[in-house]
Amino acid sequence: MSIIEAGQKPEPVSVSVEVGGKSISFETGKLAKQADGAVVVRSGETVVLATAQGRTEPREGADFFPLTVDVEERMYAAGKIPGGFFKREGRPTEKAILTARMIDRPIRPLWPKGYRNEVQCIATVLSADMITPHDILAINGISAALLISPMPFLGPIGAVRMGIVNDEFVINPTLQESEHEASLDLIVVGTKEGLTMVEAGGNEIPEAKILEALDIAHREIVKLCEAQEELRAKMGKPKWLDPSVQDRLESQYGHEIWTRIQEQGIREGSAVVEEIVAREVGPLSMSSTQEDVLKEQQVRMALAMVLEKQRTVAVEGPVREQFESDLRALTEAEQDSKELKSAKRHLLYDRIVETVELAFPVGPATVDGEPVVKDSLTKSYVKKACDAIYKDLVRKKIAVEKRRPDGRSETEIRPVWCEVSVSPRTHGSGLFTRGQTQIMTLLTLGTAKEGQRIDDLSLEQDRRYMHHYNFPPYSVGETGMMRGPKRRDIGHGALAQRALEAVIPPAEEFPYTIRLVSETLESNGSSSMGSVCGSTLALMDAGVPISSPVSGIAMGLVKEGDDYVILTDIQGAEDHLGDMDFKVAGTREGITALQMDIKITGVSREIMERALAQAREAREAILERMLEAISAPREALAEHAPRISTIQINPEYIGMVIGKGGETIRSLESEYEVQIDIEEDGTILVYATEGTKGDAAISAIQALTKEPEVGDQYTGRVVKTTDFGAFVELKKGTDGLLHVSNVGPGRVNHIEDVIQRGDILDVLVQEVDKARGRIGLKLVLKHENGGTVSPEELVERAKNAPPREPREERPRREGDRRGGRGGRGGPRRDREESRSE
Repeated sequence: MSIIEAGQKPEPVSVSVEVGGKSISFETGKLAKQADGAVVVRSGETVVLATAQGRTEPREGADFFPLTVDVEERMYAAGKIPGGFFKREGRPTEKAILTARMIDRPIRPLWPKGYRNEVQCIATVLSADMITPHDILAINGISAALLISPMPFLGPIGAVRMGIVNDEFVINPTLQESEHEASLDLIVVGTKEGLTMVEAGGNEIPEAKILEALDIAHREIVKLCEAQEELRAKMGKPKWLDPSVQDRLESQYGHEIWTRIQEQGIREGSAVVEEIVAREVGPLSMSSTQEDVLKEQQVRMALAMVLEKQRTVAVEGPVREQFESDLRALTEAEQDSKELKSAKRHLLYDRIVETVELAFPVGPATVDGEPVVKDSLTKSYVKKACDAIYKDLVRKKIAVEKRRPDGRSETEIRPVWCEVSVSPRTHGSGLFTRGQTQIMTLLTLGTAKEGQRIDDLSLEQDRRYMHHYNFPPYSVGETGMMRGPKRRDIGHGALAQRALEAVIPPAEEFPYTIRLVSETLESNGSSSMGSVCGSTLALMDAGVPISSPVSGIAMGLVKEGDDYVILTDIQGAEDHLGDMDFKVAGTREGITALQMDIKITGVSREIMERALAQAREAREAILERMLEAISAPREALAEHAPRISTIQINPEYIGMVIGKGGETIRSLESEYEVQIDIEEDGTILVYATEGTKGDAAISAIQALTKEPEVGDQYTGRVVKTTDFGAFVELKKGTDGLLHVSNVGPGRVNHIEDVIQRGDILDVLVQEVDKARGRIGLKLVLKHENGGTVSPEELVERAKNAPPREPREERPRREGDRRGGRGGRGGPRRDREESRSE
């Protein structure tokens, strides 16, 4: 009898949809069943597990939506073991962070207003076939997991990737196509009603092509949303916040909650909610069922939303009536400095909090005659009302009255200043200032060995162009912790990198590793696009031969009813209060990067087309100002930049240059203070900080690998003497024979009368016998005591040399003994081979 309890194996539910000729399936009910929502998304052999988990109660004191998204790239998914000492995954890869941001941005707006419950989404890559990208599956999977969960997600969303391969649109291209073949890599996310997020990198793509790709993508997004809705219909859990329950409770108890607020104040509204919950569901007991728990959650959450709405209305009306004119005047302070604007806001808000007259009790009763002090909850709702009214006034001022907070027209760009060579020791630098946004980008050129090694679930293995972005707290006049790059910093750096990739010269033309670092010195609107402009300046200042200069601009949209306005060069307040934020970077020929976040659904194609056209005009205006600072890449690299020289050798001699255990290459690098990289095809790259040292290293390599030819002259050391001459090392591994008869114009009886082992000689090659591996030499000069001695003088010395006793003859072996240095010159390797034959 088995000790394992009998049970029924869970039967998963799945749906599938065809997108771009490839099937994408959603499955739930088999894995991670304790999560609020868990969906396995599969396309090809790439599999992603997407989970969503939430809390039923709001986070105490939170004034934001506490949503977190993580993407876990497991190396086992591709059959890899992680690199490094610990051999396990550590912090998320850059790819994982960027994917998490692409999930967070489109789903964050799709929740009930005022929802403050903690939500955590995790996408884990279980299998990666290195053909189908996992990022698109992760975005769709998280949407599906939220949709089938009990959380009040207002989705679904769908995500597709668009590529242009051979001038044709490709829906969801493979990794190979998107990373190596496509001229456009466009990720589009949206709902059935419209787009919510766009992320793109391209090779100077016209605006019309981008719009066409967005239209195609949205048709596929609708199919993905319908598939997720089908999955929810089959396996979805009841929602904690049911709109029908909320409507019923608001209709039934709304007046009662309002009356309690008017009679006893905002704080007492919580008590009436508890009373209504008790009436609706009664107290939970040990005999309560899952349905009872769910009903209690639905009633409690619906009443919390009704209470929030009633509290807001109760406070916002009196504040608007009594202080709208003051708040309207505050909107003019956007033109002031940050310190003055903040001071004015605090003064006005504090005055409103203290003096606003509300039609209900605002605090505990006091001794007769003393004014009632507002409690902390009432004060917080007054401040929230001030923020809501201020936002409404600013939006109407922009969209309806066509007046921006700082007084600019809708197409006007803030003042722009550009400067290059601002850092004397860096290889290139650029300073870009646009209004209150200032970016300094500094460039470093390095060797091929200094590129970044990529260890993630993509096809990229090495990266020779890197862009890093830093956002220190002082750039916005604040203090804060400095503990490495945040997700926003990584995202902004990746956007700027994508914007410039299309114009970076290939390694064949410019064999350097390029690192750009953008330091945000001031920020009030689109520091990422400022980084693009500053980086272009730094690249040209460094002498990097980019194909075209790139500029970028941040655009915004504010829409109130049928009135809307598209804003060029948005600043912080316009970004925060607007309905759309999109950043466009490109050359005069087209777009190289695009990032768009849309918070509303009513953005038509006409609005998109007009926005892209307006962005192009702004990009070109900024580019003209940049080219006034530097019109083209410098012709020469900076004085401190490394020089790269290239030489091509016979691949057979690679081992000779490297030497035994790397001895020769290390010796060359040390002697000439260079770095040497050798490719398999015999291409040798020599990196030097000074051009003369690089030239000397190249000459040494040429001498090392060049085959000796008749007429070549060498300076070498005598490595062995014999009765018939001396062997001179011409280069490492190759000796030549200086026969005794070729020392000078006369007879020399014994070579050691004039030449000893270790002497330095200048010799001339007069015979090369490749078949026998023999190199015959003739003496030109002998180096001695800091000077030189001619062959004629050496012959005279030999005449006066004392007689020598003949060497004792060694017994000969059978056959002709010819090996080592005894009878022939030439490469030692050839002599060793001749002995083995």
